[in-house]
Amino acid sequence: MSTIQGWAVAQAGKALERQTFDVGARAKGLSVGQRVGIGWTAGSCMHCRPCLSGEQNLCGELVATIGGHHGGFADTVRAHWAWPVLLPEGIDLASAGPLLCGGITVLKPFLEYDIPPTARVGVVGIGGLGHMAVKFAAAWGCEVTAFTSTAAKADESRGFGAHHVVASRDAEAINAIAGTLDLLLVTVNVPMDWNALLGTLAPKGRMHVVGAVLEPIPIPAFALIGKQRQVSGSPTGSPVDIARMLAFAARHDIRPQMEMFPMSQVNEALKHLDDGKARYRIVLEAGR
Repeated sequence: MSTIQGWAVAQAGKALERQTFDVGARAKGLSVGQRVGIGWTAGSCMHCRPCLSGEQNLCGELVATIGGHHGGFADTVRAHWAWPVLLPEGIDLASAGPLLCGGITVLKPFLEYDIPPTARVGVVGIGGLGHMAVKFAAAWGCEVTAFTSTAAKADESRGFGAHHVVASRDAEAINAIAGTLDLLLVTVNVPMDWNALLGTLAPKGRMHVVGAVLEPIPIPAFALIGKQRQVSGSPTGSPVDIARMLAFAARHDIRPQMEMFPMSQVNEALKHLDDGKARYRIVLEAGR
């Protein structure tokens, strides 16, 4: 296995527990034998303003782990030394994968905007992102409202930590909680009744989008102006953000709900996902 100066190379063995990696001569803070995780990002330029400001996830030259780079389905992953994050005790390797991507995605707004534990938080969509958002928000200390279009997910949402459940396609139910939420975290990728959802925000409340909604989101100006509301979005997070997320998850035993598939059944796993049957994150076991 070759190394390149300044980069780390991670290799999965016959089982998850046998992961090892090697480091380049200029890599800092890493040594062979440590448990590390690499999330959505495998590298950044390390000299632009965002990188120098500790916001490497906003770098214009990000190297995605799974896009145009040997990563997601490979048995060897190459990353800049700043991006492999040490895994704390208490994080099992299967849980680490979804946390390193979806986990930091939903926790980032809590870190970025200093969301207090007294906040009332809504989570739109109980899926791969949303179920983790409910878990993190509840562990953060917030009063959590889950919005779901699937009635069968109501009890599951409460099991994840939601205090209230609202049908996301029921305008009357949404209007009933108007003006109550400090943060509304949108994790879906489909059009919604955006005006009604904005109406759930309290004065100075924030609607934060992390779901890949492909259609433009209409934002009525007066829905923002009158109550000084805000709309924002974010990608994943910096290596420091990811480390904070992992430490928080370990302390509060936050684990994604997962289904395990051997790598040899990756096509079956993708069909399971495409059919909408995944509950709620699929993890592929390397070496099987």
